[in-house]
Amino acid sequence: MCMVPKIIILGCKIICCEIFTFDVTLPTSKYILVKGTVYSPGGKPLPNAAVEVLQIDKTVYPPIEKCMGATFTVEDGSYGISLPRSNGNDYKLVAYSSICS
Repeated sequence: MCMVPKIIILGCKIICCEIFTFDVTLPTSKYILVKGTVYSPGGKPLPNAAVEVLQIDKTVYPPIEKCMGATFTVEDGSYGISLPRSNGNDYKLVAYSSICS
Protein backbone atom coordinates (compact mmCIF):
# COMPACT_ATOMS: atom_id res chain seq x y z
CA MET A 1 0.00 0.00 0.00
CA CYS A 2 1.45 3.35 -1.08
CA MET A 3 0.97 6.12 1.45
CA VAL A 4 0.71 9.65 0.16
CA PRO A 5 2.42 12.15 2.48
CA LYS A 6 0.18 14.43 4.49
CA ILE A 7 0.29 18.04 3.32
CA ILE A 8 -0.79 20.74 5.78
CA ILE A 9 -1.62 24.24 4.56
CA LEU A 10 -2.43 26.70 7.32
CA GLY A 11 -5.43 28.98 6.96
CA CYS A 12 -3.39 32.13 7.52
CA LYS A 13 -1.12 31.14 4.59
CA ILE A 14 -4.16 30.55 2.34
CA ILE A 15 -5.59 33.96 3.18
CA CYS A 16 -2.25 35.68 2.48
CA CYS A 17 -1.32 33.72 -0.66
CA GLU A 18 -4.81 32.78 -1.93
CA ILE A 19 -3.66 29.83 -4.11
CA PHE A 20 -1.48 26.86 -3.27
CA THR A 21 -0.14 24.38 -5.80
CA PHE A 22 1.70 21.20 -4.90
CA ASP A 23 2.60 17.95 -6.62
CA VAL A 24 2.12 14.49 -5.12
CA THR A 25 2.62 11.02 -6.54
CA LEU A 26 -0.64 9.11 -6.26
CA PRO A 27 -1.23 5.35 -6.22
CA THR A 28 -2.00 3.71 -9.56
CA SER A 29 -5.53 2.62 -8.62
CA LYS A 30 -8.56 3.62 -10.74
CA TYR A 31 -9.87 6.02 -8.09
CA ILE A 32 -8.16 8.16 -5.50
CA LEU A 33 -9.51 9.20 -2.12
CA VAL A 34 -8.80 12.79 -1.18
CA LYS A 35 -9.23 13.55 2.52
CA GLY A 36 -8.59 16.72 4.42
CA THR A 37 -9.66 19.10 7.12
CA VAL A 38 -10.74 22.71 6.64
CA TYR A 39 -9.60 25.09 9.38
CA SER A 40 -10.39 28.72 10.12
CA PRO A 41 -7.54 31.26 10.04
CA GLY A 42 -7.51 30.90 13.84
CA GLY A 43 -6.82 27.18 13.56
CA LYS A 44 -10.28 25.89 14.53
CA PRO A 45 -11.92 23.14 12.44
CA LEU A 46 -14.76 24.44 10.24
CA PRO A 47 -17.87 22.25 10.23
CA ASN A 48 -20.33 22.58 7.32
CA ALA A 49 -17.76 24.18 5.00
CA ALA A 50 -18.17 23.34 1.30
CA VAL A 51 -15.26 21.87 -0.66
CA GLU A 52 -15.76 22.24 -4.42
CA VAL A 53 -13.78 19.90 -6.68
CA LEU A 54 -12.75 21.08 -10.15
CA GLN A 55 -10.99 18.92 -12.74
CA ILE A 56 -8.51 20.84 -14.90
CA ASP A 57 -7.88 19.49 -18.41
CA LYS A 58 -4.34 20.59 -19.23
CA THR A 59 -4.24 18.77 -22.58
CA VAL A 60 -5.86 21.83 -24.20
CA TYR A 61 -4.94 25.49 -24.16
CA PRO A 62 -6.23 27.35 -22.33
CA PRO A 63 -6.88 24.64 -19.70
CA ILE A 64 -10.57 23.85 -19.13
CA GLU A 65 -12.00 23.61 -15.62
CA LYS A 66 -14.95 21.28 -15.06
CA CYS A 67 -16.86 21.09 -11.77
CA MET A 68 -16.82 17.48 -10.53
CA GLY A 69 -19.01 18.17 -7.53
CA ALA A 70 -18.72 19.21 -3.93
CA THR A 71 -18.61 17.75 -0.48
CA PHE A 72 -19.09 19.23 2.96
CA THR A 73 -17.08 19.03 6.13
CA VAL A 74 -18.42 17.29 9.23
CA GLU A 75 -18.27 18.53 12.83
CA ASP A 76 -14.47 18.19 13.13
CA GLY A 77 -13.89 20.02 9.82
CA SER A 78 -12.90 16.86 7.94
CA TYR A 79 -14.08 15.78 4.49
CA GLY A 80 -13.38 13.04 1.98
CA ILE A 81 -14.21 12.52 -1.67
CA SER A 82 -13.42 9.79 -4.20
CA LEU A 83 -12.13 11.00 -7.57
CA PRO A 84 -11.34 9.14 -10.79
CA ARG A 85 -7.69 9.04 -11.86
CA SER A 86 -7.17 10.58 -15.27
CA ASN A 87 -4.01 11.37 -17.19
CA GLY A 88 -3.58 14.94 -18.39
CA ASN A 89 -5.87 16.34 -15.71
CA ASP A 90 -5.26 18.06 -12.40
CA TYR A 91 -7.71 18.69 -9.60
CA LYS A 92 -8.38 21.95 -7.80
CA LEU A 93 -10.16 22.00 -4.44
CA VAL A 94 -11.76 25.23 -3.25
CA ALA A 95 -13.03 25.53 0.33
CA TYR A 96 -15.87 27.86 1.27
CA SER A 97 -16.62 28.52 4.93
CA SER A 98 -20.12 28.01 6.25
CA ILE A 99 -22.37 30.99 6.85
CA CYS A 100 -22.39 31.99 10.50
CA SER A 101 -25.52 33.51 11.98
